[in-house]
Amino acid sequence: MFLSVEVGISRRLILIFLCACMAPAFEREAGAQVVRGRASPVPRQAPAQPPGPILLRMRVDGDCVHADIRNAPLPRVLEELAARSGIIFEAGTHDTAEVSLSLRGVTFEEAIERIAAGRNCIYYYEPGENGREAVRFVRIFSRAGAAQPSLLYIGTGVRTKTGDEDIESVEQALKVLADSNDVGARESAVEFLSATGSETAVRALSIAVRDAAPEVRAAAIEGLAGLGARGALPVIVKAFGDRNPGVRRSAVTAVALMGDPQNLRDLRRMLSDQDPTVAAAADMAVRRLSTPRP
Repeated sequence: MFLSVEVGISRRLILIFLCACMAPAFEREAGAQVVRGRASPVPRQAPAQPPGPILLRMRVDGDCVHADIRNAPLPRVLEELAARSGIIFEAGTHDTAEVSLSLRGVTFEEAIERIAAGRNCIYYYEPGENGREAVRFVRIFSRAGAAQPSLLYIGTGVRTKTGDEDIESVEQALKVLADSNDVGARESAVEFLSATGSETAVRALSIAVRDAAPEVRAAAIEGLAGLGARGALPVIVKAFGDRNPGVRRSAVTAVALMGDPQNLRDLRRMLSDQDPTVAAAADMAVRRLSTPRP
């Protein structure tokens, strides 16, 4: 999760400081840590396509990653993988390129290489629960020629999501959203509703934008964007004032996908957001909505 973002802010601020101090120590203590660097392959250049709805579904079984990702910003994808793997990521705050790919039972290393395609990565390993080496910390460098003026640390170092939150019906999803104290279960309910595409889902997701947990609020906004629910834009624009930068970033991205030039005034206000990833998303959104569409 975004350390500048989600729950437990004080804990995460401490973690940011520890990560910044810890990373050089990893390189010094070669006996305790195994460090490996590798360059992710540069993907083939495809014809430019207009951005589509965000899709981000991920599941981790043991050490195998399964995912379907479409048009999701890199920090959001890393946030999801960090929550399901316990890996901490270091990346440039302005590296918000969209990720679109499918993963079927690949290792963490392969998943990271494909998610961070075209970027150099350094992996830090420690002994895992079964005694084998496990990835614990990954530095992701911006693509060649791209500035990396400041860094963002993503993850808490522990798994905060599992694959145990199975939802099997709309009714169950609505009940989980209304009654469950489990943040992961409510996120799963949001993902299930987002896949149904029903009016009931749009109404429920619009309510979930006000959930107590920022993870659920962000997922609800992304779900509305994925459904193309333009009627929910007023609710999403209100999320520009959310105290959590991850939620604000999701809201800005959703407006970029579903909005029109009438939303430019609100988006320009976000250009000065104190969180650089939100400001960068707003800059991209302003440019997108300022460009005449065919």
